[in-house]
Amino acid sequence: MATKYVDILNGNDGNNGSSFALRKKTLASAASVAAAGDVIRVMGKSAGASGINATFTNLSGVVTLASALTAGLYTSGAAWTAVANVTTTANQAGKLGATSASNIAIAGAFTTGKVAHFATGALNLSGYQQVSFWIKANAAVAAGVLRFDTCSDATGNTVVDSLTLPALTANVWQAITLDKAANLGATINAIRLHAISDPGTVTLTIDDVIACKASSGADALSLNSLISSDGAVWYAVKSIDNAGTSVRLDTGGAASAQSAVGVWSGTTGSLALSILNPINLPVADTFGTSGAAGNPITISGGWDSTAMTTQSGYTILDSQRSGTTGLTLSADYITLDRIGFVRHTTAINLNGSTKKGYTFSNMFISNCAALWTMPSRAMTFNVVNITNSAGGLSIPASANYNADNAAYSLSSVKLIGNTSGDGITVPPNIGSPMPLIQNCSVMANTAAGANGFNIQSPCLFFNNTSNDNPNGTTSSGFFFQNANGMVAYNLQARNNSEAQIKVSNSSMEIYGLDTNFNLGTQIKFVSGSEGQVVVYNWTPNATATKVNLGNPVTGQTGGNFVSSQKEGGTVGNNNIYSDYGTISTNGVVGQPGSGIAWQLTPNANALAGSPLKVNVGKVACPANVPTTIKYWAKHSAASGISSRLRVPGGRYAGVGSPGTDVVSATVSGTAFAQYSVTFTPTENCVVDVYFETWGSTTQNATVSGPVAISQ
Repeated sequence: MATKYVDILNGNDGNNGSSFALRKKTLASAASVAAAGDVIRVMGKSAGASGINATFTNLSGVVTLASALTAGLYTSGAAWTAVANVTTTANQAGKLGATSASNIAIAGAFTTGKVAHFATGALNLSGYQQVSFWIKANAAVAAGVLRFDTCSDATGNTVVDSLTLPALTANVWQAITLDKAANLGATINAIRLHAISDPGTVTLTIDDVIACKASSGADALSLNSLISSDGAVWYAVKSIDNAGTSVRLDTGGAASAQSAVGVWSGTTGSLALSILNPINLPVADTFGTSGAAGNPITISGGWDSTAMTTQSGYTILDSQRSGTTGLTLSADYITLDRIGFVRHTTAINLNGSTKKGYTFSNMFISNCAALWTMPSRAMTFNVVNITNSAGGLSIPASANYNADNAAYSLSSVKLIGNTSGDGITVPPNIGSPMPLIQNCSVMANTAAGANGFNIQSPCLFFNNTSNDNPNGTTSSGFFFQNANGMVAYNLQARNNSEAQIKVSNSSMEIYGLDTNFNLGTQIKFVSGSEGQVVVYNWTPNATATKVNLGNPVTGQTGGNFVSSQKEGGTVGNNNIYSDYGTISTNGVVGQPGSGIAWQLTPNANALAGSPLKVNVGKVACPANVPTTIKYWAKHSAASGISSRLRVPGGRYAGVGSPGTDVVSATVSGTAFAQYSVTFTPTENCVVDVYFETWGSTTQNATVSGPVAISQ
């Protein structure tokens, strides 16, 4: 096992990577000297506390700074002043606004020199060292061809600061931050574009030009920055207004429209603003050397720039919206740790559906047009935050998990502002071994009709959250379908438009559920489906529809029910919501000495052949011994409702027969009285005892102990 060193900015692939002094420049080159078990340290940057607060608002794409960290140079959309063989057009669609940009069209007859300028008015930029802006070229322009200048005169002829542009990709908006590494001029009256060499015929669109503070400072906010309210979940910036206090979040990668804005998720408030800046270089890298099972190669980011001995930040691979894939992995058993991917067309290319042994740890992805194709062999995710990107995490169906005896594991994954499809999906028929999904959250899914979690096979499912997916009318927090035997623990689902929990053809249990938000049905069955949900310790909302059992047409039922125990956290508040009515223990007073009592309130579907019923006990019965079981029962009215005890016949010899049950006398009266069933089984058995009622939509029946059994 060895440690290798990579410095994407200042490394040299001619080195062997064995020390900080001999660090390589690219991961592709580091792969050539790596072996199983090696750790490849990659230089990164630490996040900084900006020193100011900002107002973060849940589900909003705008963050309002308490004070400006930037200075506006061009945000109005006004036309630039062009030289000969150049024309400019004002009020073009940009990234800041629908009319905030200007076109600068360079004709073939132009050669070199000043292209166009914009009079900014008198500015003192001595407190700033960088310039950041959006630019789009309709044809590729090589690096070093164009230059951005500040000028002391309003006509853009007397240059003060000069910053050379990198390569421009054709027809792609690029956010570019140019660093002088020294203070900009104190007397600035104009900015301009200058051609160092002939750019050829090209139209440039420029927008949202701002001056930014020193890159070494914790308050260096630019269009390439990421911002955070907690130093853990990071959001890419789309635009910063002229005043420098309104920051819009970006979403969906380079092709996102001006009007497409990301979202922030959390509790609204004035919070400390943290800033994280990427390596100021478009990055698209590859890695092609495999580790081994139990001995992966780890690509470890966030190491300090002094000697790469301290890991305190992240290494951010940023395409600067140039339409690239951040990292292509073409090998097995690789762990990525503390690596960030920002503004890529595709964050990571896993380069083959059968690749295996990948682990993503302490990572984040923001503003990417796609994430990756999930391989059909198990992966491990541990603390991965994904913001305002397109696509969720969909585990593919495969027999490989069973063959490898290895399952997907998703721990502490956050998906915020996903713009396409469901958040986290488990497909049908992959229950052995079960995937693990724990401490994960899907928040603010912006795709209408998408589900936070779409679970189609039983899996290990703990402490998961799906909130704030309100778009459209068919978005649900958790969608469980065809997942019989599913058991989930500690789920929170709030503010999802259609349902907090949606169920289709699933029989499942949930231990700990919070749906306390007044939007959407709290537990809903898909119409035409069948299922049952048992919930223990449910915190429902008092106003939102609690249960929808599938909306069958009048006179039809699916046999669906929700059984809720300790509802609202209250011991003794137990309820069953079924197609045939409601059963509750809450506030129900039984026969003295009985303990719990059940009150049954039937609806129009409850008939003699399909009553509302509750299993009141299981009784062990010895063979050939007469057994009598007694319960207490009463009605809320003297007539209009029918009830009885029943033991199904035909299950065990001597206990009724198929179609002939053992039943008690019909309950009568509004005072508690004892009712009994008697039978003599001819084999040892355990019988189910039901209490059932029907015939009224306004009355109820109560069944209670003390239970008396004689044998």
